[in-house]
Amino acid sequence: MSEHTPKDNRILYLLTALALALGIWFFVDLYGNNGSAYLATMEIRDIPIEYLGKEQLADRGLMLLTDGTTESVDLTFEGPRLLVVQLDRATVRLTVDLTGITSAGTQTLRYNRAYLDSQGRASLSANQKYAKLSVSVSRNSVESASVNIGEMSHKEVDVRCELNGNVADGCSAGEIQLSQTTIDVQGQEEELQNVAYAKLSLNLGEDAMETVTQSLTCQLYDNADEPVDMERFYLKTKQITATLPIYMTKELPLTVTFISGGKVSESDVSYTIRPETVTVTGEASALKDVEEINLGEMNLLNLIGSGSRTFHTYAIIVPEGCTNRSGISTATLEINFKDMVTRTVTTTHFLPGADVPAGKTVVFETESLDVLIYGPSQSVQNVTGDDIQVTPNLDDFLSASGSYSVPAEITVPGFRKIGVKGSYQIQVQILDAASGA
Repeated sequence: MSEHTPKDNRILYLLTALALALGIWFFVDLYGNNGSAYLATMEIRDIPIEYLGKEQLADRGLMLLTDGTTESVDLTFEGPRLLVVQLDRATVRLTVDLTGITSAGTQTLRYNRAYLDSQGRASLSANQKYAKLSVSVSRNSVESASVNIGEMSHKEVDVRCELNGNVADGCSAGEIQLSQTTIDVQGQEEELQNVAYAKLSLNLGEDAMETVTQSLTCQLYDNADEPVDMERFYLKTKQITATLPIYMTKELPLTVTFISGGKVSESDVSYTIRPETVTVTGEASALKDVEEINLGEMNLLNLIGSGSRTFHTYAIIVPEGCTNRSGISTATLEINFKDMVTRTVTTTHFLPGADVPAGKTVVFETESLDVLIYGPSQSVQNVTGDDIQVTPNLDDFLSASGSYSVPAEITVPGFRKIGVKGSYQIQVQILDAASGA
């Protein structure tokens, strides 16, 4: 069973009939006049002439003057009605080539005609279509264009830059930088006298936080600060680059990375850094993610034995491209151990350890060892020589026999907060077990 309703069928019939009618109408319009198209005429007034080659003229010290130069032409087209009615000022292009002119004065040049496609572009297919179907010009207001060529004068004027938009809070703008601060203007002597300066317009946008760089076109202004007609002048420099540096200012705290080791950590010290902060200015892109300046590392274990209070100097290094506005180039770190003392204890408590090779025995030739311990004062005072264990490290002597100086591992197993400072060696004799002690 068909899904189409009688109403759908009627619409389909109407659309088909309309398409057939249009097709017949187009066919008759193009071929119904004894095999030829029905002709029509259309007048298009004030079609502008586009003059090509102005830069080549300028290179010769010449320029096209507006006065005495034909600006537009009236054309009457004749051809197939369907095509002629499509023509207007937007689809007809008139051009005059100035590249062959080498001297000043009034001259007469023929203008060229082209047709533009639906996108406003001169195309081969559009020109072929109108030529094939015999679209012609039956009447024109002028056969050729009159061009008035004058000699150029030069004037150098200053370039100014106007700012639009704003800089974000916490940022500041530097001085505008231009790729050139003057520009050479060419034109007629009497008109150049009215040109005072050139101006650019740099748009920062809203709340700019980073340096803005744009390539901009100049607009000329007269002595009354009014813009002048740029068509009457020639600028060899078409674009000028304008850059506005945008800076951010931050007060950044100074920090130090503490490295813990042994039985000492950051919780065992108090410290101050002077100065605590510095004020830094730089481009926002370099500073926006920076929240501190780290001066460097401090290994706390290395300070054991240096006293309860020590001072250390660091260079203050700001991010690349930034400026330290505080004027202070170094910082001082003062460290105070809260309760940390050292003491040298003599021990004779030597143990063979678990790494004595099978079939070997160890005889200690070192009879006593002075060990530097550190920790809370009360704990340090309670340590005796018997509390310290000395064990030889025989990892590199598993197959050896004889007398050797070997690394010693020092532990104080009964005191959790006591650490050992430094490295130690002891003299041992390694014997085969069969040979006895």
